[in-house]
Amino acid sequence: MTAGSARTLVKAATIISGAAALSRILGYVREMLLAARFGATYTTDAYLTAHDLPYSLFLTVSAGLVMVFIPVYREVVQRQGERAAGRLVVTVTNLTLLVALALLIAGWALAPWFVPLLVPHFPEHAHALTISLTRTMLPMLLFMGLGGVATAVLNANHRFTAPAFVGLVNNLPVVLVLMVVSQAAQIRWVAWAVVAGAAAGALMLLPGLRGLGLNWRPSIDWRDPGLAKVGRLIVPVLVTTGIIQVQDFFDRFLASGLAEGSISALNYAVKVNSLPYGVVGAAIATVLYPTLASQAAGRQADDLRETLSRGLRMLSFVLLPMAVGLWVFREPIVQLMFQRGAFDPAATRATAYALLFYAPGILLFGWQDFLNRCFWALQDTRTPMWAAAGLVAFGLIFKLALLQPLAHGGLALGQTLATLVSVGYLLWRLRARLTFIGGREILRSLGVNLFTSAAGGLAGLAAFRLIANWAAGDGLIAQVLRLFPALGVVVVVHVALALLLGNREGTEVVSRAYQRLARRRA
Repeated sequence: MTAGSARTLVKAATIISGAAALSRILGYVREMLLAARFGATYTTDAYLTAHDLPYSLFLTVSAGLVMVFIPVYREVVQRQGERAAGRLVVTVTNLTLLVALALLIAGWALAPWFVPLLVPHFPEHAHALTISLTRTMLPMLLFMGLGGVATAVLNANHRFTAPAFVGLVNNLPVVLVLMVVSQAAQIRWVAWAVVAGAAAGALMLLPGLRGLGLNWRPSIDWRDPGLAKVGRLIVPVLVTTGIIQVQDFFDRFLASGLAEGSISALNYAVKVNSLPYGVVGAAIATVLYPTLASQAAGRQADDLRETLSRGLRMLSFVLLPMAVGLWVFREPIVQLMFQRGAFDPAATRATAYALLFYAPGILLFGWQDFLNRCFWALQDTRTPMWAAAGLVAFGLIFKLALLQPLAHGGLALGQTLATLVSVGYLLWRLRARLTFIGGREILRSLGVNLFTSAAGGLAGLAAFRLIANWAAGDGLIAQVLRLFPALGVVVVVHVALALLLGNREGTEVVSRAYQRLARRRA
């Protein structure tokens, strides 16, 4: 990778990370208000279940389409030109909207049947509320399908800014509504706000498509060879994303028989646990994916191996200290983020308990997503499908074994262990596909980052306890004074030790940061 491309990668990743941070902050405000207004109750459980039904359908169709479409689009551009690629965009967009409409109609008609199957232990009033909220939020399928195609096209053309802010726009209407609701029945207002946010996020991407010279037409070219390739590749991807979504519903199925609020505790834990990858890790994967697709289309095997190794090592460097910090300070973090209003100390303990088992899997989740993208860039969609099947199968075994002794914590630990198995399989298959992936360098980097992150965690814990001697109490200021410096110590110690040990990723990150700072001062 050249210096210029590295600078472009860092710049794009910085933009995406900044936008993701703003989106996550607003998402945190959303979750905080949701917790404060409705707590960990059947109202919240019903809303979360209903929200995830159409959202999971979106992930199954739209997110899978994004991953398949980018490498096919890049191949069409390189071999047939921009006009052919533009025609493919129109065809795929219209077909996606038709599929989304069909899913919307089917979901509306079948909601009274499948909701009781997904959460059989809910009381009758919670079933009725879940069905009503599901039907309310189903229209977001149309807008998320449109947004998914638009994001794929813009990212394939290395335009990351507008898609990076979609999450911010999605969350804004929900936050505004949550600021005014006060009664349990008003949870329906929140559902309508979710649909409004999805519509706003999709519409904001349309000017970017027009800037690429793309214009919508009401037509589908069934004979387009690019569509045929997308069709062949997307079936395993749909199976992959669908299988992964099934595990979420399986978790809700099991958690619905546990104590009230268990589904909510798992949800809040997942939200907190996804912050590190969502803010930083996803930016790295998003920026590298079009590069992987172009290198695969151009049969640049050596460059692809370097991009793969670079991505895994960079994810290790940035995610491991975050995982350690989250694991060590899980309860203070949950308390600071959510404990107010209806979200009481018991809900804090339940959420932190799930984080105890989720946090060690942060890097595994990041690697899994990035490795899937590597296979999709190679237009191999079957290997991630088998990995996803193994993820769910092993997850089922682990979760059933751990549910009784660990309650909802067993569901979290089972997920982490299953992800470890899935990542191991993906690495094995990728090495067989590429012959060489720089495994020794990746393992060396992983070992160094484990050591430096653990040292940072110990130093951060010591700093937390030291500060607690003079910043006691449960007030907001006291919590911030204890937690933020301690988390800062984790990162500083990790980076400092990485530099001393000659870690390539640490040296690169510090060098880029210093160069940016020097340019600003100049």
